[in-house]
Amino acid sequence: MKRVGIVGASGYTGYELIKLLFAHGGVELVALESESSGGQPVSSVYPEFTGDLKFTRFGVDRLAEMKLDCVFLAMHEGFARETVVRLNAPTIDLSRDFRLDAHAAYGLPEYFRDEIRTARLVSNPGCYVTSCLLAILPLVKEGLLERAVLDAKSGYSGAGRTPSYVNDPKNYTDNIIPYKPTAHPHRAEICRFLGPNVSFTPHVLPTFRGILSTCHVFTTRPVTMAGVRHLYEERYRDEPCLRVLGALPELHDVQGTNLCALGGFEVDDAGRLVVFSAIDNLLKGASGQAVQNMNLMLGFPETQGLPLGSLHRASR
Repeated sequence: MKRVGIVGASGYTGYELIKLLFAHGGVELVALESESSGGQPVSSVYPEFTGDLKFTRFGVDRLAEMKLDCVFLAMHEGFARETVVRLNAPTIDLSRDFRLDAHAAYGLPEYFRDEIRTARLVSNPGCYVTSCLLAILPLVKEGLLERAVLDAKSGYSGAGRTPSYVNDPKNYTDNIIPYKPTAHPHRAEICRFLGPNVSFTPHVLPTFRGILSTCHVFTTRPVTMAGVRHLYEERYRDEPCLRVLGALPELHDVQGTNLCALGGFEVDDAGRLVVFSAIDNLLKGASGQAVQNMNLMLGFPETQGLPLGSLHRASR
């Protein structure tokens, strides 16, 4: 059994990590660090949790002494940069502290699996970024991307538990909230891999979990729906967490799973290709992908402990 810890365990992503790792079968949860809930049962914050685990408040120095096999950091921006060296353990950071840093392995297994396997520090991608990159990178690899407009919509859990305008029920109920239309920090992360000719605008939906990204792509040469779909099917044929659909993806396809569902691939008479991408923002967009990365780092089967579900819709 590998000994792991979570710092920031009482937030949404921290709790998703607890649930996944508690049922993983290959790890022991020895630290569940929470500044607000240390010493309390996990069920005191999340009543549906049926395990007997408690949140801890050991502190960074004590965690370093424990010589853990892996530490997950699910904390605010800036915490990881101050903490990683002190922990002296293989670390997966779920914040954006290292997402633009070449010294950290970028935790998108479908494209950086080999680097993740040997890394001591993995930077988990942003949730919007995961959805968009998996939808666009096959085109980049073929030299087909000229520019893209990315319209992404997320459940309100993406705004975290700290009260804010976009996660206030009186604001998101019966509503769609656009925010940071040109200045969201995930755009820089997207552009790191897709180049500068990308526009990105996020929105919050009145649902708890899930991201649907509508990717409008203008290609360097004419493409067909059949040709693009074949490209995606070939690229992702052996990827355990990707599904290329003969339908338009929906949140219901992926909620509660570590899957990314891709579909659409339609081309209009102006040469615009539309690719749709759906993920669960708390799983493939955060904690599930972090566990996928941990599995690679610690030598477990890549999908151990991850919910994959099944997709039955062939067309719509």
